[in-house]
Amino acid sequence: MSQCVFQGAEIWAGDGTTVQGHLVVENGVILALNAGPYRGDLARVDLGGLSLSPGLIDLMLLGGFGRSILRDDPLTIAAEYIRLGVTACQFCVGTLPWESMHQVAEKTRAGMARDAGEAARILGLYLEGPFQQPDLTGASLGEYALVPSPEHVERVIDGLGPAVTLVNVAPGLQGAPDAVRRFREAGKVVAMAHSNADVEAIRRCVDAGTTVLGHAWDNNSGRVGDSGVQQPTLEHVALTDDRIRSIHLICDGTHVHPVMIDILLRCRGVESICLVTDGNQRSGCQDGSFLSDDGRRFTKADGVCRTDGGWLAGSALLLPDMFRNFVRFTGLPPAVAIRTVTLNPAASLGLDNRLGRLAPGRVADLVAWDRQLRVCRVWRGGCEVAAVSSFAEVRL
Repeated sequence: MSQCVFQGAEIWAGDGTTVQGHLVVENGVILALNAGPYRGDLARVDLGGLSLSPGLIDLMLLGGFGRSILRDDPLTIAAEYIRLGVTACQFCVGTLPWESMHQVAEKTRAGMARDAGEAARILGLYLEGPFQQPDLTGASLGEYALVPSPEHVERVIDGLGPAVTLVNVAPGLQGAPDAVRRFREAGKVVAMAHSNADVEAIRRCVDAGTTVLGHAWDNNSGRVGDSGVQQPTLEHVALTDDRIRSIHLICDGTHVHPVMIDILLRCRGVESICLVTDGNQRSGCQDGSFLSDDGRRFTKADGVCRTDGGWLAGSALLLPDMFRNFVRFTGLPPAVAIRTVTLNPAASLGLDNRLGRLAPGRVADLVAWDRQLRVCRVWRGGCEVAAVSSFAEVRL
């Protein structure tokens, strides 16, 4: 039986609370979190005044470190990401040909099954496409957007199988509420994104079981009614309907203005926010131009990627940087803000009984931070992984 004690750190439990004490780990699982100094005989990990949190969880990753989920083995991406403190991730695809989606799902399923100890846990696949409003697919390929017909829905369920954990169904598409219900019956979490549907269409999807808002404030440019008056969008419904339990937020400083982050925080509180990266193959790489998997040329600069025409084509910051930005923009204490990258994303997928919190029975995925919010040390299941503390594009 392998036991050890983590001590000498301010412990951020993941739920917004802080404990001045010690953490007992047994066989990779948290046995106890206690206040005060440890006085027993177990082996100790002395953290020397660092802060200790749960491992970070990224719910929207398309690639990184020069690799893409479409072209490369996802475990090679996950093996780089864990060194930045991200101990679990959900990969993501937009609107793609069926063959490409099937390829990504198979790679994701294989990565989940292999579960390499020195890589971030692969939680599954977020299908951000193909069920997007065709004129609002962003940097994705609009020609592959589909309506969520019963045939298309069953093809996803049967053909992509257990790899899929989260599915976007854009409100306003024909058959969207029925698709939401069917995906929920199949055990999938359902998001809403890439739509400028009216409030009635949005509410029908929420009634059917949609619980996640995809990348808040990045879905449409707003709605204006016949009289020229602004109308509600996905975001406004999510701000006022607690049935949308999780709100994804890209916090790179470009996708969403800090004022919009403040609105979200004031309306729904920190408990609903999940920071996501929308990170692509150039995340974690130097700035410069590059070719995407479909041959289009993009440029990475200032934490985002853009097309040659200047339109946003995804973020290029990784989750520790998003977290540092969120703390800087909101002024929240890191011990409170940490839940946006730990407990909240775990809860959004129904995994909070296992991940995202430092509490008995949860796996010992841990991150130690210094006062500049740099990742200093990382553990997965109680085993230390070599961290890259020098990596940071955003500094406080």
